[in-house]
Amino acid sequence: MLPRREFLRVTGLVGGGLLLGTWLDFGTNGVLEAAEARNGAVEFTPNAFIRIAPDGVITTMAKNPEVGQGIKTMLPMLIAEELDVDWESIRIEQAMSDPTKYGSQVAGG
Repeated sequence: MLPRREFLRVTGLVGGGLLLGTWLDFGTNGVLEAAEARNGAVEFTPNAFIRIAPDGVITTMAKNPEVGQGIKTMLPMLIAEELDVDWESIRIEQAMSDPTKYGSQVAGG
């Protein structure tokens, strides 16, 4: 029988692995896919929602429209906090309508 602590450790590792596996989008773009920038440097695009330019500017895509819930303030704040970068280096753009890339893009519950 598996001890409780070992069970919690293993399920935590497996859950974390599944979370990373679904978040990093290995299938279509690849984790390390790079697009050539104008100056020949590479832009890092880990998934459909975040782009990191060679000059350090981070662009995040907001898939849902802003209708008063503060999503276009909250997302840059979270990304700046998690990546430990300055707030001014974060840009947010409204994602183009693409259900296959961004999923459902509606406002409301």
